[in-house]
Amino acid sequence: MAVVQPVSVDEVVKVVKLAIDHGFKIVPVGSSTSLSGNATPKLENTVIVSLERMNSIIEVSDIDWYARVQPGIKVDELNLELMSYGLQWPVDPASSKTATVGGVISNGGGGMRGAKYGPASHWVLGLEAVIGTGDVIRVGCRTVKCREGYNLVQVFIGSEGTLGIVTEATLRLAPLPESFVGG
Repeated sequence: MAVVQPVSVDEVVKVVKLAIDHGFKIVPVGSSTSLSGNATPKLENTVIVSLERMNSIIEVSDIDWYARVQPGIKVDELNLELMSYGLQWPVDPASSKTATVGGVISNGGGGMRGAKYGPASHWVLGLEAVIGTGDVIRVGCRTVKCREGYNLVQVFIGSEGTLGIVTEATLRLAPLPESFVGG
């Protein structure tokens, strides 16, 4: 078993290609909050790819209401930054203080605000991922109305890393509510 912490898509590509060459399995993880129970891999011949160092906000558009982020950014940290734009990513897993955007996407997370806003699948516009061949693919786009054939973004959401390692996500944003109820 090995644990690697890449900081870029190029490093993820190298890890995947090395794993292919040496016959290792790959298990991508975010912060391993694992409230859904999927962060316990079999450790024989396995490379755990921890994405927690890929935790940057790449771009925020307060005009078009989207953000491009790396998968290791924590949900609460993202929303704290988005507050300065008057925006939010309304996906709200129970572990939002420690859950990463990539983990939420991989698990198809939702949360308490799901009744109003829906699950992660409603809030992911596009993805960049490294697939099992070591190739980088980009699916989806920056708009809600995206006409590019099969909706592979929705196929990736909830696939728990079995289709590829998400290295960037384009997220649809919502305005902050005018007021909050509760404490």
